[in-house]
Parts: sequence; C-alpha cells; structure tokens
Amino acid sequence: MKKKENANFFQNVKRTCLYIKDAKWNLVGYALVSVIEAIIGAILPLISAKIILNITDGVMEQLLFSALAVFGIEFILYIMYYFKNAFYSVVYRKTLVNLQVAVARETLKLEVKEMDKESSGLFIDRLNRDTQDISGMFMEYTYWTSYVISNVGVLVAILFLNRYFFLYAILVSLCVFFINKKSLSKQYEVQKNLKKLQEKKTGLTSELVRGIRDIKVLNASKAILKQTSNKIVETSNEEIKMIKIRRKYNYYENNVRSITDFLLIVFGIFLYSKGLLAIPTFVILYNYQSKVKNLLTGVVQLLEYNKKFVVASNRIYEVIENERFKKEKFGTTKVKKLEGSIRFLDVSFGYDDKKILNHMNFEVTPNQKVAFVGKSGAGKTTIFNLITRLYEAEEGKVLLDGHNINDLDCDSIRNNMSIITQNPYIFNFSIKENLLLAKEKATMKEIRNACKMACIDDFIMELPEKYDTKIGENGVILSGGQKQRLAIARALLMKTEIILFDEATSALDNETQSEIQNAIENLKGEYTILIVAHRLSTIIDSDCIFVVDDGKVIDSGTHKELLKKCAFYKNLYEKDLQV
Repeated sequence: MKKKENANFFQNVKRTCLYIKDAKWNLVGYALVSVIEAIIGAILPLISAKIILNITDGVMEQLLFSALAVFGIEFILYIMYYFKNAFYSVVYRKTLVNLQVAVARETLKLEVKEMDKESSGLFIDRLNRDTQDISGMFMEYTYWTSYVISNVGVLVAILFLNRYFFLYAILVSLCVFFINKKSLSKQYEVQKNLKKLQEKKTGLTSELVRGIRDIKVLNASKAILKQTSNKIVETSNEEIKMIKIRRKYNYYENNVRSITDFLLIVFGIFLYSKGLLAIPTFVILYNYQSKVKNLLTGVVQLLEYNKKFVVASNRIYEVIENERFKKEKFGTTKVKKLEGSIRFLDVSFGYDDKKILNHMNFEVTPNQKVAFVGKSGAGKTTIFNLITRLYEAEEGKVLLDGHNINDLDCDSIRNNMSIITQNPYIFNFSIKENLLLAKEKATMKEIRNACKMACIDDFIMELPEKYDTKIGENGVILSGGQKQRLAIARALLMKTEIILFDEATSALDNETQSEIQNAIENLKGEYTILIVAHRLSTIIDSDCIFVVDDGKVIDSGTHKELLKKCAFYKNLYEKDLQV
C-alpha cells in the first residue's frame, strides 16, 4: 500500500511539473535563496552565542565585530526574504493559472452525462481549492527541504560541540516527530472526507445564489436554508474534528517541549558537574534549544504536505486526465460546411435505465423546415441533444450529410449548427459580449442585424448603455422572452446551416411570438430548420412534421396531411386550440 502511495505521489509530481515550466527559473531562484537562507540559519546561532560570551567576558572589541557580523548576516537575510517572496509569487501565480485553465478546459470537454449526475460544487472546488493546494507544492517542498538542511547543519554543529547533547537532541526530536506523525495520520482520513463535504456545500450554496428568485417565489427559503444549514453544519463538524485532532496532539507536543526544555537545563548542569561541558559550549547549545526540538519538524511538514498534495492532485487529475470522468470523444473527419441533411437510422438512447428513443428513424433534407411534436417526455429534446452531439446514440446511427456523426470532429458538428433552447443560459457579460461568444469577430452591423431579426434591437437601444449593458448572472435583468430573443440573435449571428429551436418561443407573448415566427420564416429555404414546439399553431407551415410517441416517429407529413391520417396528431392539435 505504501509503495502504491509513493508511486502515486511521484506520478503526480511529474504531472504538476508540466504546469510550472513557465516559471522554472523563478523556482530555481527560490530554491537557491532557500538553501543560502538555510545555511545562514545554521550559522547564526553560533555567532549569537559568541555575542553572549563576549558580553559575559567583557570583551568589547570582539563584541563589536560579532555584532557587525550578525547585522551583516541579518541584512543579507532580509534581501533573501525579498527575492524569495518575489520568486514565490511568480511561481505560485503561474502554476495556479496554468492549472486552473487546464481544469476549466478539461471540464468543458466532459460528457454532459457526467455533468448531469455530479454536483457543480465538485468541479468548482477542484478548480479553486485543489489547484491552490497544488500550486504551493514546489514552494512548500523547497521551504521545508531548506529547513531540514538548516537543521542538519545544526545537528552537525551540536555533534562537534558535545556528543552527549547530540544524543539528547536526537531523542527529543524523535519524540516530537512521532507525535506529529501520529497527528498527521489521523488528519489524513478526516481531510479526504472533508473535501467531499466541501464539494457538496459549495454546490448547494451555488444553487442557493443562482436560484434565489425561484426560492423566493416558491416561498422555499426555510426549506432550502434547512438543507444548506445541514451541509454547513456537517462540513463544520468535520472541520472541528480536524481541529480537535490538532489541538490534542499540539497539547501532547507542547508538554513534551516544556519537559525537554527543563531537562535540557538539568542535563547541562549534570554534564557541567561531571566536567563534560564547558560554560561557553553550554551557552551555544542553549542558544540552539529551539532548533533541537524542531530538528525533524521539517520532515513532518514534508510528510503532511505529501498527504495534502496527493489528495488534491488525485482530484485534479481525475478531471484533467480522464481518470474518473468521461470526456467527449469526436472523430477526425473534417467538414467545413454541412449542407444540412440529417438522418436517424434505428437510433436508440436512454438516461440510466430509462429508454427514451427506441429504434427511431427519420430524415431531414437540406433547407427544410421540420417540426417534432408529441407529448412531454416523448424524446423530442433528446433528438436535438443527439444531433448536437451532447449525447451519443447507444444504438443506430445519426448521419449529417451522410457522415456518421461519430466520425466528425467537434468543429464540423458545432460550427455548422446552432440551438435556441427553452431556458438559454445568458452569461454575466454585457449584451455585446454575450453575442460575441457566437462570433468573436462580428461587427456591430452584424450584431444589430441579428438582433433586429430576433426582435430585440429596439429594446437594447432603449437601455442607458445600449449593447454595453451588463445583464447579470444568467441575464437577471431580462425577462424570459428577452433572454430567448437574445439567444435567438446569438444563434442567428453564427449563420450556421442548421438551426434548432427547442421550445424557443414558449416564453414569448403572442405578439412577440408572431414576430419571431416571421423571423424564422425569413430563414426558410436558406437553412435547415428543426423545431420542437409545444404550441402546434406555430409549426403548421412546416415542410414536414414528425409525430413522436414512445421514443419513435409514428407518423410524418404536412399539417393538413396529418390532420387527415393521424388521430394522435389531430388530438394534440385540437387540445392546443383549446388552450
């Protein structure tokens, strides 16, 4: 088990080295300064002891030189501290940036299924907390390694001064070491569980903030506060458990330190009485007393950071290197421009154990306007998820222009289609920045034309800062209809060959819906348009309507044809008219 942990540790160190290469010379500088600092730290007590001896002996001339030596060394140390902190900030910042960008990039590659089944807190905590833990790794190791070097120097000095005190120093440091090691072992198990609890707490508190409007409207403040409070208390209890372990072993350690302080004096008196220790040597050794107790503290700290680093890095590299979470996989075939042909051949798909699509077949030809209708849960939105490759068909084939979608690369699929959903996510940017996500180099003329087609330009131009208006997280200052129109403008700006409307007009009033319908009608014949609609009245002019039930297309045709031959469709349409 220990061998496996060590192999895992070195593997994680090797991985992390890739993210520090931008600051490797700063790391070298930090290491060199730390080593020099460690050497000075070992020498300084000797000079300090010399000062005490000069004072007691009344040798003022030598005292002046000793004092100047201490002043010079301390001045050098302060310079070292300055450069050490400068090197540290560069290494930490660059490593943190590289790691966080890598985690963000790899999170965006995860399968949507993975995101659906995990708490958002899991990814937020790994992006924030764990990357910070890893970024400090090299500095922690360098610092504590230099600390160990300094103490080794002290140990060697003690050995030359008095071998009895050397044995005493070893014994004392071993006592402190084993107390700290036991504390570390206890904390390790608690820390692993604490990380999981922190993820859940972060996820729930994120939902509390994002969903505050719904919580207020539902009058669910007490219920959500109870759940949040439970998670906070649960996490806090685990943190308290960690504090109790530290407090308990700190108590043991402090008692051992106090006892050894006393015994150091007693031991020194005993050695002096036996003629085995001179007063000047006793003064020097007494000056080393704090370092004697901490000889192995650096080793303990390195072991502690090893544990912390392994926990954090395992969690990080689960995301970055596909160890736990599945990533999207695309093919290698590149198609710059799709014509817009879509075909499902015997496609089946389900979520967990629930089958949604069951050997579905249909075909859409380029520049057609088609609609999918059916009861809620029939699989209409799932069809769009498969077309956009958010999910992968379990059986059968999804073909785009005759290409198996699994053979196409990401850009060939997603650069050739855009989707407007029922609940589009609007980012906490300005209106213009939200639109530029769809087309990074779009001109203002292109942006405004897209907004005019989506019937939202007039509203934007009435805002104080117009297109530079910040719209808050998920577009909080916009109504549901305005968010959908902005999402439509975003999709229109992409000018893709395939445009998918998933209940895109459901939140719009009748007048605005009519305007959007006109905008969609203007696209007809130039783009392949697929629509999932709750209101059947909005899709009656489609070239073809596919009727979906129980995961299959049970009929298809124009609105008039389906009214005549499909009782299921006729029933849906008549119910829609009554609403």
